Amino acid sequence: MSKRMAALLLCAALVATLPARAAGSLDGGGDGRRYVALTFDDGPTPGLSEQLLDGLRARFVSATFFLCGYRVDQCPDTVRRMAAEGHELAVHGQSHTYLHNLPAEAVRREILGPVERIEALTGVRPKLLRPPGGLCGGEVRAVAGELGMPIILWNVDPQDWACQDAAQVTRHIVNHVSDGSILLLHDLSAASVSAALAAVDALQAQGYQFCTVSELAFLRRVALVPGLAFRQLPP
Repeated sequence: MSKRMAALLLCAALVATLPARAAGSLDGGGDGRRYVALTFDDGPTPGLSEQLLDGLRARFVSATFFLCGYRVDQCPDTVRRMAAEGHELAVHGQSHTYLHNLPAEAVRREILGPVERIEALTGVRPKLLRPPGGLCGGEVRAVAGELGMPIILWNVDPQDWACQDAAQVTRHIVNHVSDGSILLLHDLSAASVSAALAAVDALQAQGYQFCTVSELAFLRRVALVPGLAFRQLPP
């Protein structure tokens, strides 16, 4: 099979997994509208993730959550709620260990742990990987390719994990976002949750629409090829 055919088949498979609302309300790149993928790392976090989900539901926003396996075990009901409310669940490693210096078998275990746990909880197998720290050397790319998982990075990072000033985080997002951006946030603190929801409000007021990473790829007609890394998906 040619690489082009493999990419086309992958794109078709991803489209088939999109939430039902995607085909109806998110109907095309090239339509002049601006889209942003909102992503959260390191969760779920007891209490805070539920607060974030409440805010996203009130704003009719879907996000992609890159989950740590050990936290999935701590918050199974939250993971089920994420899936039930149309969010995309993806993998951030089992233990948040940096993967780029690990041997291939250890990388595989770190990825498959949360994949299998999330699938068992929700019935949906995660298809996207974000290595902790975005560190993805040759072994990580090779294993991701073997497992059929594209690597999703980001192009807007307000470093909310290190900043407790919600207003500052919100300003950074609003000042650096563009059509097709992938935003990196964390549902680890109240400040991060407040900043994320404030940024959603500000960007919606500017005409931006929010979607999951896979929805954004569909809208922009980009095949998310396993083992390759993507930082944004512009028109």
